[in-house]
Amino acid sequence: MRRGVWLLVAAGAAAGCGDEPEVDSRQALENATFLTLDGGEITLTAGATTGPDNVRYELLLTADGDLDFDSGIDAVAVLAADHGRERFLTLHAVLRDGDEMRDVSARLIGDRIEVHRAEVLGGMIRLNVRVRRPGDPVTVRPSVDRTPHFALTNRGLTPVALIDVAVGEEAQTGGAEAGNGTPAAAPALHTHEWELESFDSGDWSANLRALREPVTLRFRAEPRDAADVTGDLAGYAGCNRIFGSFRMHEAEALRFYGVTVMRRLCRERQAEFEQRLLEALRAVRAFQVEDDRMTLAFHGGAIRFRAGRPLASRAGAAPAPPDAGSM
Repeated sequence: MRRGVWLLVAAGAAAGCGDEPEVDSRQALENATFLTLDGGEITLTAGATTGPDNVRYELLLTADGDLDFDSGIDAVAVLAADHGRERFLTLHAVLRDGDEMRDVSARLIGDRIEVHRAEVLGGMIRLNVRVRRPGDPVTVRPSVDRTPHFALTNRGLTPVALIDVAVGEEAQTGGAEAGNGTPAAAPALHTHEWELESFDSGDWSANLRALREPVTLRFRAEPRDAADVTGDLAGYAGCNRIFGSFRMHEAEALRFYGVTVMRRLCRERQAEFEQRLLEALRAVRAFQVEDDRMTLAFHGGAIRFRAGRPLASRAGAAPAPPDAGSM
């Protein structure tokens, strides 16, 4: 992760005696120092500045919210860098530490797209953007609405997929309740949420009792052809939300890519379990679904899950990122 850029934050006056001061991040960010995509820094004055090579930087949007789950009010900023023929928009995660804040991650979100709103919801960042249709030249004004999501993970700002369970549906697999040991038709990898049952890598199954919530995985598939499926991965890793992507080949080979978690501070046992789980997922090479159970196999162990709640249809999933070539 890049080094952070520190800035002072001016807190507004308290509403009354004993009240917490109101945070005015926008005012501070208008005169802040931000990371650039090439590893440099720029400092704004009243929300804008001209950097090297006459690149014009402008602060477009800000939003407040807790990005690292420490109960502090962090901030998100969207900046535009106008190069003349190109106008790159970047997303920035700005963390609070006492009376100071620092830009810890910058990510390109598109060229000449429109960003209308930024929000921090449950630690994740949601943008309302408008992009061009596939094949449109950059001179055409964006006309397609999108709502991409990002999270501050241990890899920096990361685009993430939201994969929701179906509302009001019972967890069923082929007419039998998932997880009750009753033989049932095997659910597909991407039709149900999968809940961790055991982790055969040393004695890590015993550590399941230390977790705040069950460990779960959700898959969203994008078939390439009959034998090759790629898609998104989301879930809960014991303390943090987990994100990544996967590729399945010939219905038995499975690989995970870019597996990462959000930046919530965890108790020692939770953090240790989560790290071992991530290492194991990155090492997975094969899987098997039988009845309502799924086994992920890696060298030296296996991770076993049971089918849980059914997932919502594709229509209920989060839209694709706005500009796949620049995300």
